Amino acid sequence: MDKIEQKPTTLMIADDHKLFAEGLSAILSEQPDFKIIGMASNGKEILHLLNHQIPDILILDLNMPVLDGEIAAEKVRQLFPSVKIMVLSMYYTVKLAAKLESIGVKAFVQKDTDAETLFRIISDLQLGEKYFQKIKSDVQPSVFNDGDHFQKSHNLTAREMEILKLISEDYSSQQIAQKLFIALNTVDTHRKNMAQKLNVKGKAGLLKFALENKLR
Repeated sequence: MDKIEQKPTTLMIADDHKLFAEGLSAILSEQPDFKIIGMASNGKEILHLLNHQIPDILILDLNMPVLDGEIAAEKVRQLFPSVKIMVLSMYYTVKLAAKLESIGVKAFVQKDTDAETLFRIISDLQLGEKYFQKIKSDVQPSVFNDGDHFQKSHNLTAREMEILKLISEDYSSQQIAQKLFIALNTVDTHRKNMAQKLNVKGKAGLLKFALENKLR
């Protein structure tokens, strides 16, 4: 009796970094068990693609223009509940992992994960498993856990603390404005004030400061 050929796992990728997305697609396409059936550069585009074709697994970046990954994940879960979502991001925090898991995301993986591990996670997802990376026990707790002392010692307002936390989670100014329901120029003003208070230069300096004082 002939062996029944197993169908490959179908994948879609949503990432606004074209070079990364194309590289990821090329690596995954080399595997006989995987088949790329769509690529998008933001959350809105991926929702449009899903209206025409449904993959087994959606690989989603968080920081994207037009519609960010977190909001896109919520909409995908509501509109296309059969799609398993894997978030692939530069930054990983316990708080963000918990939020994504509560939405219904099946895996949260850092972008520096090696290819073989990524292949295994995708295969496990297709079998019904979940994957959320563990934060090492020797990691120092976030300074944000001691919010009052940190806030006072750096002369930051409550709103500035909110924005700094979102910066540490790789939110853009536009995404912060949408999430906090404030104007974009208000976010930029807060950024400038924080940069002056913290003695750092521009957006890159704020991101570096935020990451260094987050989970390390």
